[in-house]
Amino acid sequence: MESVDFRELAGRDGDRVRTFWLACGIRIRPGDDDASLAAFSERNPGLAIIAEDRARIVGTALAGWDGRRAWLYHVAVHPDERRRGIGRTLVRMLEQRLTGLGCPKINLIVWQGEERAMAFWSAVGYAREDTVEFAKQLRAQTPD
Repeated sequence: MESVDFRELAGRDGDRVRTFWLACGIRIRPGDDDASLAAFSERNPGLAIIAEDRARIVGTALAGWDGRRAWLYHVAVHPDERRRGIGRTLVRMLEQRLTGLGCPKINLIVWQGEERAMAFWSAVGYAREDTVEFAKQLRAQTPD
């Protein structure tokens, strides 16, 4: 992993990040457009990280902290780059930063049937909770 650089998400990254997420099987949803990513990064400084290997995006992880709980979003590693420790490093970086902010708990969502993702989260110390997610879309998804 010596050639991997970690940096914060920048405004110029939108198209590249969305292309990367699609390659990783992440569906683009409302909130993944440039304006929303910029607002997210502004509200959560230092909590949106990109991993690059020779200027190619190989991993991402975003964390939102509301002062009570944190949520992880779009923690992904390119399928060709998995098993190198990139995902674990991204998660540990965010955990350290959130701990420094006083965060007591981190939540995340894994889609039903994503067994590899569930195995990853268990391996890095997360436990499945007995919750049900509810959602309501407030605005239509708009492409950038």
